[in-house]
Amino acid sequence: MTELLALLAAHILADFYWQPTTWVVQKRAKSFKSRFFYYHIGVVLVASYVLLGYWANPWPAIGLAIAHGIIDLVKLHFDRTSSTKWFIADQVLHLLSILTAAGILTGHTQLAINNLMEWYRQPTYLAILAGVLLCLNPVSFLVGMLTKPWRIELERLVPEADDNLANAGRWIGMSERLLIFIFVLISQFSAIGFLIAAKSLLRFNDKASESIPSAYITKKSEYVLVGTLMSYTCAIILALLTKIFQNI
Repeated sequence: MTELLALLAAHILADFYWQPTTWVVQKRAKSFKSRFFYYHIGVVLVASYVLLGYWANPWPAIGLAIAHGIIDLVKLHFDRTSSTKWFIADQVLHLLSILTAAGILTGHTQLAINNLMEWYRQPTYLAILAGVLLCLNPVSFLVGMLTKPWRIELERLVPEADDNLANAGRWIGMSERLLIFIFVLISQFSAIGFLIAAKSLLRFNDKASESIPSAYITKKSEYVLVGTLMSYTCAIILALLTKIFQNI
């Protein structure tokens, strides 16, 4: 565990604290031809070597630095727009390389795999996994279908209204449901009250204009309230069902 935490700390420092923005920009522009690419790999090497503390054996740090460089090259080659999916994929690959290195160093790779499989087979954790997955996209689709008539009504009132960020409501809803799901599982029901209070800070412009009639403002507020309550209800029900399955 010490090796894993040391290498993870080295990665975080090298990727997010000791990599200036100018390095990132130059790497995107010139890829492996940029000297900053090699500076970054050097930082990964030094950070891994120092934090790992294997003074007589630098090869784990060297191997991890090389793996880090290869992963970064793949990302630089395919990620032309700095997309979120490539950022996540990049970090997942780095994490896997760190886990592999730590497993080899400690000789616990097979034990870790066995423990992971044993953990995965337990109904308690499978119930949590299923509940979390249901709380995200499936409930988003359900709430979207249930609120569709009101959404159509709002579009009829103001066809050209552009008062929403793309997919913002969906991500807000999933984040809220995930938090509520966790709060119910750990029996922190009062925290749900704080979440509802925070959501109540959301306000719409209550001043009508030539393009936005007062009827639209009122109905939009009701639409958001209905969607929020549906979303919260689904999250609470799923969390309670998960707790029931955990006790079976």
